[in-house]
Amino acid sequence: MHDIEFIKKELDEQGVVVIPSFFDPALIQKLQAAAKQIFQIQFDHFGIQGDYLSQMVQLFENHIDEFINCGKLIQTGLVELYQIAVHPDLIQLMHDIGMKVPNMCTRPVLFFNHPSLAKSEHFYKTPLHQDWVSMLSSSDSVVVWIPLMDVQVEHGPVVFYPGSHKLGPLTDKIDNGFAEVPFDRNSYPRLQPELKAGDIAVFSTLLVHESGVITNNEIRWSCHFRYTNMLDPDFIERGFPHPYIHKPSQELIDKFLKKK
Repeated sequence: MHDIEFIKKELDEQGVVVIPSFFDPALIQKLQAAAKQIFQIQFDHFGIQGDYLSQMVQLFENHIDEFINCGKLIQTGLVELYQIAVHPDLIQLMHDIGMKVPNMCTRPVLFFNHPSLAKSEHFYKTPLHQDWVSMLSSSDSVVVWIPLMDVQVEHGPVVFYPGSHKLGPLTDKIDNGFAEVPFDRNSYPRLQPELKAGDIAVFSTLLVHESGVITNNEIRWSCHFRYTNMLDPDFIERGFPHPYIHKPSQELIDKFLKKK
């Protein structure tokens, strides 16, 4: 059993709380294996061999379209990812912290981060930012960050700045998908927890955070889910704004279907 009063207190005061052993590690490992399998299908198709990181690098460098498509598919349709996003224990936690009608206000996200698998830094290391600005969700909305493996500092796990959620929104701009914020790292405590598979971190969407620095040679696998409170009076008054746009790519459709 988890101490709900402690969790609520930490979220209110610090804006972030780590909950150890929330999930069975086997469930998390199953998700990671399912995500890896999507890429493995293309490895087999192209005859790519080696350890998993070298296979990923070869796919990224030599078959970038297939690499991107694998990434898209594990975001939009990986069954195991959605099963965790709507897991009864996680939804109950949302109820317990005060969300009578929780709703996923963005699609689940699954990350596979490494400097060798990115064309620019923001693809593997997020800058100082707040998630709320890109969501415009309820004032008590939260992010649930879940590593799909044991993560140490060398894996560059998320760096949080406890208490910074009380500053409110610090920007109104989105750049490269992130609401980067002007923020003095020395003005707030720094928290970079090392989590094991099955642990979760829950934090306010207003909390300033960033990726850590990957200093080892391993891919950091993680996922996160964002939940908003549909009964939040301010969210209701604002008319449930939803800034995300999901639409098909005509360019890609033309590539496969347009007659030459």
